This record gives sequence, structure tokens and C-alpha cells, in this order.
Amino acid sequence: MSQDPFKKDRHLRMKLEEYHVDIPYFPMKPSRWARFINLLASPAKDPLDPLISTSNGLLLLKLVPIMGTVAFALIQVLIFL
Repeated sequence: MSQDPFKKDRHLRMKLEEYHVDIPYFPMKPSRWARFINLLASPAKDPLDPLISTSNGLLLLKLVPIMGTVAFALIQVLIFL
């Protein structure tokens, strides 16, 4: 297992020693500020997507504000009578 295949081939060893690569240092873990910016920049999930995708959900999405307005108006009428 300790055999080095590059020791046998002199030409290959010379070519490999010819190239030197400087690897710059960069932190593997992003800073807190970078994580916060990534959180703000990530796309948000649409909470109404399951409702809009079905016909019953779309109908419910239209009727709930109307029913809420009617209920709020009835509460005001009943209180001031």
C-alpha cells in the first residue's frame, strides 16, 4: 500500500513537480452577517399556494373576506341596537 506509482515514472514525476498551485484561504463557515443576508435573500414560500391550486380553495379564498365583513357588520349592528 505504501508504493508510490509516481516514483517509477520519471517523466510523470517531473511534470507533476513542475506545477505548483497556491490555494487561497477562505473560511468554510460563512460569517453571521453572510448567513443573515442569505436568509433575507432566499425566496419565500407562498402560504396561499395550496389554496390557489384547487377550485374549492380559490372559492374559499374569495368567500372568507366577504363572510368576515358580513359578520363584523352584524356584530356592530347587534351591539348598537
